[in-house]
Amino acid sequence: MKGKQLMTFVFGEKIRLVILLFIALFYGSCVSLKTPKRADLVSLQAPMFIGKYPVTVNRMVKSEFHKDTIIPTVVWYYFKNSSGKDSLELTQATHIKLTLTSQKQLKAILYNRDVPLKTEVLKGRLRKGYFRAKHELSLSGVPPFYWSMTSSKMQVGIGREKQLFIDSADETNGSILIVMAGTPGFTRSITVPVYEK
Repeated sequence: MKGKQLMTFVFGEKIRLVILLFIALFYGSCVSLKTPKRADLVSLQAPMFIGKYPVTVNRMVKSEFHKDTIIPTVVWYYFKNSSGKDSLELTQATHIKLTLTSQKQLKAILYNRDVPLKTEVLKGRLRKGYFRAKHELSLSGVPPFYWSMTSSKMQVGIGREKQLFIDSADETNGSILIVMAGTPGFTRSITVPVYEK
């Protein structure tokens, strides 16, 4: 009888240890969003029309060893929170209109000239002059055999000349059986100029 109780106790402790491990991984996998210092930041206040911005911008990636590379970045993807592809709308789109509707919601509308094509609403909150979108954390797979956990954060702000600042960070961690791996989280910042017809 004592042997059976001991086995039950050991099994219970193993389960508790596994649960604690996953809780630690879940909370330890939160990426840190580092905000660059900006002297020309204008604090967002709700409700507020933020501005109109182009759908894509070209970013310059500088390298010491290779030629500098220009990468087109689709600004709309930062505000998209629904599933599905927007390829048809993106080929027709001319600009994005951003409005802070409340302290906790930002509305992004994709336009073709004056015709709205698609509307997305981001949930989040105002923090230190920025609108910080709700933290996204997802777990897929079957722990402990094969799983991955993705964590992402994003915030937007505006400058004195109405330029849009977007800071985003994400990281992915996971494992196959007992081998764990992950990507370090890092912050990417882009500045989007105002859309001009």
